Amino acid sequence: MNELQASLLAVGVPDVEAAVAIHALLGSDPALLAEAGDLPQRLTLVDPWVKSTFLHPDGPFLERAATAVADALGEEPTANLDAILNQITVRPRTVADLRMTTGLETAEIAAILPDLAEAGLVRPDTNPLDFDNPFWTMDHRFARFAYAMFADGHLQRWRRGYITDKLWQMTHARFDRYVCRPEFNRLAREWALGDPAAAASTRIVVPDPRFKQLRTIEIAVWNEEGDPIAFGTVRWKFKMVLNQYKRLRHVRRLLGDPPTRLYCVAPRVDAALAAETDPDLYLIGPQKLLPRTES
Repeated sequence: MNELQASLLAVGVPDVEAAVAIHALLGSDPALLAEAGDLPQRLTLVDPWVKSTFLHPDGPFLERAATAVADALGEEPTANLDAILNQITVRPRTVADLRMTTGLETAEIAAILPDLAEAGLVRPDTNPLDFDNPFWTMDHRFARFAYAMFADGHLQRWRRGYITDKLWQMTHARFDRYVCRPEFNRLAREWALGDPAAAASTRIVVPDPRFKQLRTIEIAVWNEEGDPIAFGTVRWKFKMVLNQYKRLRHVRRLLGDPPTRLYCVAPRVDAALAAETDPDLYLIGPQKLLPRTES
């Protein structure tokens, strides 16, 4: 069992998806978990718990999230620093990606990122297709929540507490996409490291010249010799469909069609994918990612 799995189990919630959502917000810190009151025991109870505990003006964590970045830095973030953190919350970014999305100069971005890492806000994750350009990833739970949920002036609306149901309808997709999904992806990557042949597990971004696009694979597992041994795609809360598996095979072909396993990680799969007979395909549900838990 790896460190992340042990931390998730320490949350004490048997439902894996609910545990992932809670852990994405609080980790397994006993003091924080105690402040959070009765934890949701299944995924369907997470949304009302988030609204009352993190997004209510009288809840214990609204203001803590609102000041998370300033607290970590010891001062209010500059506009440029704020723009970088906002983009990293959307997804892990290379410096080149940040230059395109923020409009800042490469040298300025490269100077800011180590300071953010030292403050515990971001971390550099390995990019096995370009080791000199890591994926900079949000690493601070409250800051990640703040950038996901307080954009576009929503913080003041949450503080007033008048239209919380409407605000949640407007923003809950951001909670799933930018708070929960990265934690689920990380769990899937850590699980994939359980293969005795695995030395590293990360995400990769692969150019697709024919369609002039970049294709992302959420799980890419490499052995000690630097050869890929598994690729995977992940869905949080949504059903995995056959076309997502076909996309995974397409990306593998872009990389020269190496012999690898293919992981489709999701709580549910459609009938066509379930009937697929590819011997390289493995359908992985949440329970397989976090052993010794019960439904």
